[in-house]
Amino acid sequence: MRICVVTPYFTPFVRGNEYGLAESLSKLGNEVTIITSKSKAPREKTIFDGDISRNLPFNVIYLQTVTDLLENPIVVGAFNKLIKKFDVIMLQEDYPLICHMAFLAARTNGIATMLSSERTYIPTDFKKRVGLAFLDATVSRLLREGVDILTTHCSAAKKFLKNVVGVKRDIEVVHVGVDCELFKPISEPEDHIGYGSEDLRILSVARFHRYKGLEYLIMAMEKVVSEVDAKLYLLGRGKEELRLRKLTEKLNVSKFVNFITKSIPNEEMPHVYSSCDMYIQPSIVEPYGIAVLEAMACGKPVVGTSVGGMLDTIAHGKTGFRAKPANPEEIARYILLLSDDRLRRKMGKNARKRAEKFDWIEIGKKYIELIRK
Repeated sequence: MRICVVTPYFTPFVRGNEYGLAESLSKLGNEVTIITSKSKAPREKTIFDGDISRNLPFNVIYLQTVTDLLENPIVVGAFNKLIKKFDVIMLQEDYPLICHMAFLAARTNGIATMLSSERTYIPTDFKKRVGLAFLDATVSRLLREGVDILTTHCSAAKKFLKNVVGVKRDIEVVHVGVDCELFKPISEPEDHIGYGSEDLRILSVARFHRYKGLEYLIMAMEKVVSEVDAKLYLLGRGKEELRLRKLTEKLNVSKFVNFITKSIPNEEMPHVYSSCDMYIQPSIVEPYGIAVLEAMACGKPVVGTSVGGMLDTIAHGKTGFRAKPANPEEIARYILLLSDDRLRRKMGKNARKRAEKFDWIEIGKKYIELIRK
């Protein structure tokens, strides 16, 4: 099957969701092409101009400059020539112009279309809410109502689309995947972030943003360190770093919280996960929570919150726990439960088994099944 994945952003060296999707579909015997329009990487450093591009298991059409857009353009007439060779077009977002134009070109040529709608919450900022309302009234609604198959990435997103956005049609839930060949337990992992000798190494990987709820994890540490020998490792960066550091000082837990702001290559992350004792994702809002799946695939028990994709990925009481959002008391209680080595090992094994159900190959099979219907 000839499959085209259309996405406004694609950075293969990061190996994000689009990479995992395209790679899995390719491994399943399909001819896959990604069409994308933007990159944060400079032109001279993109892998499309270097050797790495020849090693990708799929094709990439990278529309990066104004000239590119005019030559491969974002107009229906030119898209017709490009898109009519495919059997199905998979749109990865519901409002960017490139996805809209690809949809129109596909419909003109009678090609099947699938949209993954990732909408999971209404922004609180007034301007963003106005913009969201405009998009829903135009491009987003057109795509959601016009495609042959509408999917979203978790049951919470489906509920939001139905109850808040007002989508009437059927929505299929197809989860975001994880590469279980890359993310797996490592018996003797390398230390890439400077773990200490404490009894409990607690890890959280996230942007330092209010939505991530890291302040509640720091608050939970006040209770945790009063009962066990533990240290929290926060891996990430963001505008909230200074505020979070001040919070650790205010609560007198600064010596129990390490901020790691350096970049860690994706291939080293399995070592980072494997070196910790448990993984915590205290998000207030979380579209999916990919790091939770990565930690689970590495055989680690997780503590998340009852939001977004974590409602689907974390089996409460089996692979870890789900706390109420913004609830440091519950987070602390679950961390202390996982201080029991026997329970931690049991849940870690369960976590690995559950993560295998979300392996990208399994996700790719689900997409193929939907397309063939």
